[in-house]
Amino acid sequence: MEKISAVLITKDEQKIIGRCLDMLQWADEIIVVDSGSTDDTVKIARRFGAKVYKRKWDGYAKQKNFAISKAKNEWVLSLDADEIVTHELADEIKAVPDNGAGKNGFFVSRQNMYYGKWLRFGGIYPDRQLRLFRKKAGKYDDVEIHECVVISGDTGNFKNPLIHYTKDTIHEHIDFVNKYTELEAARLFKNGHVPTGYSALIKPKLYFLKHYIFKLGFLDGWQGFVYHMISSMYVFMTEVKVMEKLGMGRIQLLKTLFKRAG
Repeated sequence: MEKISAVLITKDEQKIIGRCLDMLQWADEIIVVDSGSTDDTVKIARRFGAKVYKRKWDGYAKQKNFAISKAKNEWVLSLDADEIVTHELADEIKAVPDNGAGKNGFFVSRQNMYYGKWLRFGGIYPDRQLRLFRKKAGKYDDVEIHECVVISGDTGNFKNPLIHYTKDTIHEHIDFVNKYTELEAARLFKNGHVPTGYSALIKPKLYFLKHYIFKLGFLDGWQGFVYHMISSMYVFMTEVKVMEKLGMGRIQLLKTLFKRAG
């Protein structure tokens, strides 16, 4: 019978990793690759029976592919430390080795929890992610940010969602945005992107209108409003950080206010 390895990458995840690993005790193997935690992440992981590898941070995709390389089983379940596999989803996953013939990977929906609330609208759900796959058929694409599994062969879908307990507070969310916009700006700069007045000044506002109004993000209440405001700020901050790298000034933006392509 084919078995399943669960793999995670971590750094300072003591707040949530215990809950994540507790819900993975059915897995045949748990692999944790830690990149220098200064809290009790490693101690907690070992307490739950995980095989822990310490590795210097080398980017999200490289860390995750390293974790996959350490898995000894046919099937790999790749998770983040703040994601929880429910009992219902676990039953679906455990059935794959017997019933997943012909499939090399499976997509799962994510219920993203922000500020303690599941955000259902605004284009956030179902947020489908390919998380279970045959080790020989999938790996993460080597990009600086927004890495995803590249799979060969047919895929299927799970019915039950993965619970993603992401940012609990606005403070955490803004810290995340600052970190990720640095990576996003570096990627865009490397690819020759040049901000315009449209991309820096108009696009963030249109992003908010699209997701908060037209995709019904307002139905998620106060949390939805805050989330989409910060998300539009993400678009703006990314463009401004690329501008800084290029040494651009505001006059150049005003001259290209209606130029979409940078």
